[in-house]
Amino acid sequence: MNINPISRLIRFGILAFDILVAAGLLLSAYGGAIDPNKSVWPQIFGMTFPAWIILMLVMVPVSFIIWRKSALLPTAALLIAMPAILTISPLHIGGALSQSERARSFSVMTYNVYGFVDHEFESDDSGGKGAKESRSLQQIIDTQPDIVCMQEGYNPNYRFKLQMDTINKIYPYSNFIPEGGEIIFSKYPFKIVPTPQPAWHTAHYSAYELDVDGHPLLVVNCHLQSIGLTPDDKALYRELTDKRIESPTRSELSKVKNSILSKLAVAFKLRAEQARHIRQFLEEHPGNAILVGDFNDVQGNYAYRCICSAGMRDAYADSGFGPTITYIDNRFYFHIDQIFYRGDMRAVDIVRGDIKSSDHYPMTATFVWNAPDISHTD
Repeated sequence: MNINPISRLIRFGILAFDILVAAGLLLSAYGGAIDPNKSVWPQIFGMTFPAWIILMLVMVPVSFIIWRKSALLPTAALLIAMPAILTISPLHIGGALSQSERARSFSVMTYNVYGFVDHEFESDDSGGKGAKESRSLQQIIDTQPDIVCMQEGYNPNYRFKLQMDTINKIYPYSNFIPEGGEIIFSKYPFKIVPTPQPAWHTAHYSAYELDVDGHPLLVVNCHLQSIGLTPDDKALYRELTDKRIESPTRSELSKVKNSILSKLAVAFKLRAEQARHIRQFLEEHPGNAILVGDFNDVQGNYAYRCICSAGMRDAYADSGFGPTITYIDNRFYFHIDQIFYRGDMRAVDIVRGDIKSSDHYPMTATFVWNAPDISHTD
């Protein structure tokens, strides 16, 4: 069949664009396996993974309409990327727990509390540093998860005495680590586990051994390296993502490369080091474990994969439904707060709170201990 030159050119253009988008999709899906000390670009692509998914979903019908055979490429790319897609957008529909499962269940919240300053009303006295009540603490009081791990906190007894009186009745066991700003509230007794670690600039982790209804459980609370963007950097990013700007100038792109991207590169490398350090700690402490915290990085990137390599599973991937974001400031809409687990339990549900008292949303996962094996042989 003869094809006119214009049709041939359109087909070639569609095929070329399909190849380009498929490469971007697969690099963003699996490039996180590459150590950022070798190249940080796969990590940056990993942060754009949802955009590549949307673009690829658009290209499948467009390619099919213009040239059916070319639709095979984006379809194949989506299938290859499907495991990574289902990690960030799982399709679990949880049912009600049985009475036996409820008796064996417990919940864990991770929450970057932004120093207990109300992010939504930071500029006025109602939520700023002079506030006498914390909406973040009230969220904990209202939901009452069994274990609460916070990051970027400080001792809340100094300012929020009335709320802390209620907290202390709900959670008889608590601890504050001033070096990293980690706080734990627990309904179960625990003891602190030493965590020798380098003096990272904005990163720290702490660990606790809990007794959860007779089950030993190691809980690790971490805050990995922040990007360290200045107010000017954030203003530049907001400016570039403003819908009124059709195309950035060369000067603006140069600022992004020299400021934002360079800081991203440094942070990726530091998080890789920190994740390897935490992985070694987890490997030295076998058994039931839950790791939570502000990773400052998305699912699928190197730090995430590094933790998974210690036998940890992602509670969101195992029990969530659809995509989510946990960071909401400066148009950086990413899922960077993670909950991992391993051992004699399974994740059955995970819920993201919607309160905006911090620049992060809280995440709460529910776990069920595996039923005891009562089988026996004569």
